[in-house]
Amino acid sequence: MKRPIVILSLGLLTVIAVVLLTTRPRPESKKLSQAEFVAMVQSNPLAKVRIYYPAKPGKVDGVPVMLNEVRATFNQSDPAFIARVRLTPELEGKLLARTNVTIIELNAFVQKARDWLVRSK
Repeated sequence: MKRPIVILSLGLLTVIAVVLLTTRPRPESKKLSQAEFVAMVQSNPLAKVRIYYPAKPGKVDGVPVMLNEVRATFNQSDPAFIARVRLTPELEGKLLARTNVTIIELNAFVQKARDWLVRSK
């Protein structure tokens, strides 16, 4: 009886630890605005890109907007940056044409946990 409870508890703790480690920005990460992100994508080659697609749209000034979180580096030695941006079809096409892009889709439960963690900072 106790063994399944211990296994379930360890599994749940592992999932929580993974969520905490993957969603927290590193202290050396620079946050970019939409305009800064677009300018950097058009001018510099990206070394590694991760695009997070949310399960549901967020709100900006009460209006639902689909904001993607993009984490990337320009060179292996440069610090990473994070941008919460609206990907236009043209910008999304430029990013997806690269071979070093990883797409991550969050499910609704993970997104709620992530939003709760971000607000609790």
